[in-house]
Amino acid sequence: MVYPDSAPENWTQLLEDSLGMWLISPLHEPDPEEDQESGAIKTKKPHYHVMYFHGSPISCEYARNIFAEFPFLIMPPGDRYFSVGSVRNLTRYFVHLDQPEKQQWAEKPFELLTALNGFPLDLERELTRADKRELKKSILAYVQDNNVMEYSELIDALMHEGAWEMFDYATDHCTMFQHYLMSVRKKLEKQ
Repeated sequence: MVYPDSAPENWTQLLEDSLGMWLISPLHEPDPEEDQESGAIKTKKPHYHVMYFHGSPISCEYARNIFAEFPFLIMPPGDRYFSVGSVRNLTRYFVHLDQPEKQQWAEKPFELLTALNGFPLDLERELTRADKRELKKSILAYVQDNNVMEYSELIDALMHEGAWEMFDYATDHCTMFQHYLMSVRKKLEKQ
């Protein structure tokens, strides 16, 4: 995190000048929290969340060295901040896309985030198992309804129709759809 009141004015420029890939959230006004011991309401300071993306696995020591260059970055204790389970999900957290009870902004999420030096910005929601099943069913129905016989026909048609969700799924799962189409062709040859 970065607290604006304790960071240099040019802190974003310093991150950009490092040529590392960084993502900066909009300014977060923290939620009031109840102190478990006293019951008092306390509020943390306004802050920015910052994520570094290296592009390949690195050691904790290497990551510590990167962060040590920027003393205005406030990090939680321990090593847990070095590993992100899902860059996409943390990016979504930066603008609270999945937390409607938290601070919300009027602007579009892409306009709120500052991506430096080619940070791979992706706010798409992770597909659930049910979402994936529905996409498979939709693509297979499309193949059947349109008598598609070749994988290239399927991809070309989805691209030309602008069916981008089905296009992405079909191109990410080409082996499954290629085998399905091959099976359909073999079945027709036997008939």
